[in-house]
Amino acid sequence: MGFDVENFGLGLIAGWVTGYGVYRARHLISSAIQSASQQASSAQSYASQSTDTRYVNNIIRWAQRNHMAGKMAMLSDILVEPRFIPPFPLAAPPEDEVSHNVFNVVPIVPDIPALHAPYNVPTLSIDELATGDRALALLGNIGSGRTTALMAIMLRALGQLHTTQPTDIVQQKLDAEEAAMDEKKRAVRVKERLLLEQRARERFAEERGMVLDNESDSESDLPLFNRLMPVYINLSDIQIDGGEIGREIDPAEPLVRAVQRQLGRVAASTIPRSLYSRLNRGQVLVLVDGYDELPENERERQLTWLQAFSDSYRDNFLIVTGPAIGYGTLTQTLRLTPVHLRPWSDQDIVRSVDNWADAWPQSKGRRSTVVRPSEEIIAHTKTDCRTLTPTEITFKILANFIESIPASSYEEWVNAFIGRHLTPDQPLETMRPLLINMARLELDEGYFTKARLLTMLGQTTNATQPSQASELALTEPEDSLQEASEPVSDQAKQLTEGRQKSKEETNPYAKLLRTWLGNGLLIRHKGGRYRFRHSYITGHLASMSLTDSQIDLQDKSAETRWRLAVARSAAHTSLGTLVKERLTSPTDIIQSKVFEVALWLANAPKDVEWRIPFLKYLSTIFVAPNQYSLLRERAVAALIVSRDENALQVFKQATKSVVPDVRRLACLGIGAIGSDEGVAEVIQLLQDSDSNVQLAAALGLGAIKSEAALTAMVEAFTEGSEALRQVIAESFADIPQEGYPILYDAIQDDEMMLRRAAVFGIRRLKSDWAMLAIYRAFLEDTQWYVRSAAQIAFQEMRYGGNEGPRNYPPLESIKWLNEWAAAHGENISPDDSANDVLLKAMREGKNEIRAYATANIGQLGMVSLSNPVYQALRDKKSEVRDTAYRALANLQLTMGMSLPTAL
Repeated sequence: MGFDVENFGLGLIAGWVTGYGVYRARHLISSAIQSASQQASSAQSYASQSTDTRYVNNIIRWAQRNHMAGKMAMLSDILVEPRFIPPFPLAAPPEDEVSHNVFNVVPIVPDIPALHAPYNVPTLSIDELATGDRALALLGNIGSGRTTALMAIMLRALGQLHTTQPTDIVQQKLDAEEAAMDEKKRAVRVKERLLLEQRARERFAEERGMVLDNESDSESDLPLFNRLMPVYINLSDIQIDGGEIGREIDPAEPLVRAVQRQLGRVAASTIPRSLYSRLNRGQVLVLVDGYDELPENERERQLTWLQAFSDSYRDNFLIVTGPAIGYGTLTQTLRLTPVHLRPWSDQDIVRSVDNWADAWPQSKGRRSTVVRPSEEIIAHTKTDCRTLTPTEITFKILANFIESIPASSYEEWVNAFIGRHLTPDQPLETMRPLLINMARLELDEGYFTKARLLTMLGQTTNATQPSQASELALTEPEDSLQEASEPVSDQAKQLTEGRQKSKEETNPYAKLLRTWLGNGLLIRHKGGRYRFRHSYITGHLASMSLTDSQIDLQDKSAETRWRLAVARSAAHTSLGTLVKERLTSPTDIIQSKVFEVALWLANAPKDVEWRIPFLKYLSTIFVAPNQYSLLRERAVAALIVSRDENALQVFKQATKSVVPDVRRLACLGIGAIGSDEGVAEVIQLLQDSDSNVQLAAALGLGAIKSEAALTAMVEAFTEGSEALRQVIAESFADIPQEGYPILYDAIQDDEMMLRRAAVFGIRRLKSDWAMLAIYRAFLEDTQWYVRSAAQIAFQEMRYGGNEGPRNYPPLESIKWLNEWAAAHGENISPDDSANDVLLKAMREGKNEIRAYATANIGQLGMVSLSNPVYQALRDKKSEVRDTAYRALANLQLTMGMSLPTAL
């Protein structure tokens, strides 16, 4: 793929060079960054002559403000860098040389992520996301931060993403020591570091049979996203005005029009030619948002457009956001590789609060001066945040900082956010009925227009007629960013203001909607369709309309769009009848309707009558001796999400179970809750007879982080098995204050196994001292076993060792299946015969083969083969039965259809 400077101009190059400077700063000394900055400066000077510079400037400004509190802070100032969980490996026989993944003991439950959130599970960075397949589905629940992740990717591509790292007291100490040296000694220290890196690179190249290239500033060294032109669209802004996509209409045309809406007039008029040109050359990063927000009647049409666009411009990089459940239309129809957004860890939460605190003095509001929140407010905001989504945590941060007093309830958080967006003459109590009606309309129909809102409110004027609906359209610009080079004449202003005043006189809601659109409470899509800025706002407001009327509750609880509103209504509405019905009705494979009640419980009053019966139901699922492991995992996740104090007692009691799987999940559950009260029970299981329980116990202690927990971890770190030491080291890598110094000392310890374990933790750090420690271990350690681990760590830290997300191969290309088929005289071709061979392996193979075949059906989303999987639930071997149940669950999670527990 060639890089065309002439067509795109050096405006984007400036961002690329800046981004590359940040990228290389992970590995090199600061002198390299200074050179990159000089290149960026000269490039920016030249870029001022390029028309594409307007696009870069426009889109940067737009992306910086396209987030929930965009009127208050730039995204790059408060952003927590998103991390991504790649697809689970396809079930297959283990390779001969596969390092043990100690985090396999942590279940990933994408739709109930509170269980794995506190654990330092392996993830991908934005740059690593670009090293795999070029068509991805970015999946997550509402509030998980998918749109923000797309903005982060866009800013990274434009060289504007500068995320902060945890405070590293080891690096601070080393920096202070170096600062105290005289200039000559500092120069010697810097030279030693450079030579150490050069020697490590030479050794690595020699052992790999590579030719070392000292000129690494080539285009190929740039992360892929920095070599692509990023564009963002929301599918609600894609409109096709007649014609057939692919024959009469170029699939790129709707995309270009949607991109133009984000730009100022001049940039919008000049970008199409460049964008078409780059699409044809495969040089565009296309970020598509809003699929699961579309009304059901629009999804098929937009999916048809997406498929036509993907087929026509397949060489470009495509990322489409989707839901955690029911994303099969994206992965099956468009062949997108599924990637789940990682929930925020404890460090992410702390970083978000600190970033907001630093940015707060620059936030805009009604007050003339804004000061940094007090340390007491900051500390309070960081507490009790587990199980909350990034959106909920952001609400909490803003509420505490806006009011300068601790806000403890979700209602207080959202009301503070909404109030911030209302003018002094729009008190929330007065505006609430209108806002609630708008929210109900959005959930029922996907959007609200002014005409539909007037109809709903009973204002049956001529304005409600379709022929006059366009006359009710707001007169504000469609969310465009006006450029300074585009002054508006006084005559044009007067004309616009006159039209606005005239329409506001006939429509009392025009001014309100225009104000809320301008201050960020609402967003507008093509065709005069509106939504609230975030679904959480919509859900909160709509929940207030749900009363004890069981008819309304029954209807709304069955609708996916109303799921969040129903959960929030538990705070003020009796849901006992619905809960009883869900606990006694036939369930689906993943018991989705039952586990959803955990969200209700998290919002319900302490004395709600159905609390104890529901907790007993979950506990029974969890500890039943002959339970499917997947149901255990989901029950534990639901117990955590419920935020009920009795969940801890359930987990403590479960640590005494005779079933190892129950003990493993009990340790993880106690860790996810984070209470010091369960430390004693978890510490005992560091000596468990089951190795997976030991690992889970260590992970649980690392998630609790109390003094007693850390003391027990240090003892196990020095005395435990190899796998136990590794998992503790990787847990220390997520505990900066206490963990980093332990790793620093361990890499220099006399005991070989301690040094090797330390390598696994240090490789996950980004500090200068960490890289230097790996260099030394790779070059100088006396034990081969340590050097070999350090070599792998060096490759990951220096060259990026994590492979990007890869989709599963077609059935006829699965290695183990071909080997089994060949051994049984079968041939596999890319037709239905591959299915036949898979079914034969599933029925006639040995236990392991039957399990692999069954698991593959679920992972590949082969719904047509679900009946044989149901039959496998009656297999003689428990491992096959458990695999079959998990395969059926995968089918339901992927396709979004309810599968019965038995046929």
